[in-house]
Amino acid sequence: MKTRLLFILLLLNFAAFAQVSDSDSPYSVKTTLSNDFVLIGDRVGLTISVLVPESCKVTFPALSDSLMKGIELVSKPTLETVKLKNKQNEQIMKLLITSFDSGSYQLPELRIAVSDGIKTDTVLSKPLTLVVNTIPRDKAVKDIMDIKPPIEEPLTIKEVAPWAFGGLLFAALIFLLIIYLKRRRENRPFSFLQKHVDPPHVIALRELEKIKEEKLYISENHKYYYTRLIDTLRIYIEGRYEVNAMEQTTDEILFGLKGVGFPVDEQYKQLQETLILADLVKFAKYTPFVSDNENSLKVAFDFVEKTKPIEEVKETVIIEEVKNDKVEEVAGLSNEQDNKTLS
Repeated sequence: MKTRLLFILLLLNFAAFAQVSDSDSPYSVKTTLSNDFVLIGDRVGLTISVLVPESCKVTFPALSDSLMKGIELVSKPTLETVKLKNKQNEQIMKLLITSFDSGSYQLPELRIAVSDGIKTDTVLSKPLTLVVNTIPRDKAVKDIMDIKPPIEEPLTIKEVAPWAFGGLLFAALIFLLIIYLKRRRENRPFSFLQKHVDPPHVIALRELEKIKEEKLYISENHKYYYTRLIDTLRIYIEGRYEVNAMEQTTDEILFGLKGVGFPVDEQYKQLQETLILADLVKFAKYTPFVSDNENSLKVAFDFVEKTKPIEEVKETVIIEEVKNDKVEEVAGLSNEQDNKTLS
């Protein structure tokens, strides 16, 4: 029992000694608020300064985002050092605090460590009272009113123009899509501005006429002559019969013509001989006679003329027959009128 009483007395003496040491600290602490009374959400400056010798080191407490419950830090604390006379420094910590709950707050004491290199003392900041008030009600307003709805403004051209342009663009895209699908179904080109393309036989005959005018068949460059001549025939066959003649050999071209129903007649045999002769000249360095060159050109002309589409010929014949019928009809009418006049 005596031991317990002695232990309690020692604890009380130690606490009293600690309080005396804190109160009797040789370091001066000053705590101030920029304003004791504020409204909810207002910011208040809290300043804590410690006056110490130059040789002492001051360590302020580390604070996170709040000072206490209901009191929040707006930003991180800032530390400053002001040098004074008599080799003393004023160590300052500035806090910017706020509160969003009304009431009276007793700001806590902050423990500040001061070390002189030999021992470390702890000093306390002064506990201050901060009163946070609500926004006073306007006495002129009797009742709480509803929030007014947004003001409706008339539409302007600047606001409508993007939507109108977007609608027209969308309609144009739909229209072009319909035209494209329709022309694709009809196997017609999509482009509206189409360049006139001559039929394959017109292109071939025009090129053959150029070869004839340039008299390549009597030149010594037989390879160049047969290259132009056979390429003209290949382009014609590809456009006329849809045979990939430009990428095929002589045997493949002839086999392709058979595949599209080309008869193996005298025209076919002459084409075969001309193609074989051209291969000998281009690849085997065979030197043909001028008569062979002339005959090859004649075979090319005949092949194009005799295999070109006959629809145009029929159309020409029909037009001529119609013209002749009209002439005969007009002549008959004139004869009847002459007979009536004579009678």
